[in-house]
Amino acid sequence: MTKVRIIGGGLTGILAAFEAHRLGATQIRLQDALDRLGGWSLPRTMQGLELREGEFAFGSAHDPIRRSLEWQGVTFDEVELYFGAVSPTSDGRRADWGEGPVLAARNPMGRSDGETLCDHLRAYPREAAEPLRRFCQWRLPLWLDQVHASAAAALALDRTRLVGPGESPPPGFALRGAIPREGLSGLFAASGRALARLGAQIELGVLVSPREAALDREPDEVIVWAADPTPLFDLAALPRPAAVAERVASYVFRADIAAPRPLTVRNFTAVGPVTQVRVYESRGETLVALECVDEANDAELRREATRLLSPFAERPPELGACLFANVRSRFACPTVEAVRGLARLKAELAQRHTGGFLVAGWESADAAARFAALSGEMQTALAGAGPVSAVA
Repeated sequence: MTKVRIIGGGLTGILAAFEAHRLGATQIRLQDALDRLGGWSLPRTMQGLELREGEFAFGSAHDPIRRSLEWQGVTFDEVELYFGAVSPTSDGRRADWGEGPVLAARNPMGRSDGETLCDHLRAYPREAAEPLRRFCQWRLPLWLDQVHASAAAALALDRTRLVGPGESPPPGFALRGAIPREGLSGLFAASGRALARLGAQIELGVLVSPREAALDREPDEVIVWAADPTPLFDLAALPRPAAVAERVASYVFRADIAAPRPLTVRNFTAVGPVTQVRVYESRGETLVALECVDEANDAELRREATRLLSPFAERPPELGACLFANVRSRFACPTVEAVRGLARLKAELAQRHTGGFLVAGWESADAAARFAALSGEMQTALAGAGPVSAVA
């Protein structure tokens, strides 16, 4: 009998449970400290509207995460995902369709093969590297040589478009993607029902310590740690690495806007409080979500939203009531120390538990890549779950 115990009931934990079933696990147990599935990804609701703090669109029909969810009965609607970028220029700013900034440069980007975000920025011509450096310093509360190069993807710097004198930028195309038909709340509810049909044991409101998980692990059991991995460093007697705690203030408004949706507009100018604006629909209503580097007053938020959205709308948007405000820390950009530390942590746990204690980490900003890596590790572990060695 092969057992899988998953710590963490967010999307990663749910996907791990589905993958365990696909790989032939006969007992699946999912535990979470919260009283609901979805973890911190489950949005708050008001009057039936989802007040979303992050981006929750999925990929095309070939997206492995979407395929896994659809296989278990979660339904999606195919949509065009629209992106806009507001970039700095020598005399102000410019607005272009597309995911990344558009910057003037006489030379193309060089090869980027270093470990830090600074190494990544050095690959750009000087006239493009300087505004990108200002943008990163505006966003991140850490020296850039301490931030891992993979943060470039989380910040959309890997989508940068360089244009020479007199050139036009390459067109920014909408991407084919999908959104959950019943919203994120519906996605997690449907996932819970699917897990119940599969016979998975769901335990909510259960706080499991790393030491408890390690000591209780049975010889034929695979543990997947899908929660914050930071406490695991204490278990492995390794120093906790420093993390980039990006401060994010979020606001959600009702809105009237004549623009395609879902739409994400990113601000690369490093001016103002707003880093990005997202336009989405919930239960037929249009909502605008603002992400900011710090808290801002109502007048400033409305002014910035109008400035960033107007180039991509048929007319200036009109923001209604503010439905939601929150300040949180986000850890989307890993440090070099964290990436190295996570590799050491995985190796230490693999040695102690002969591959039977897996960690879903933060190595990549690409969710599909993280899921593919976890799937491969689970397949290997389920093929040979072994005994437990000494626990520190």
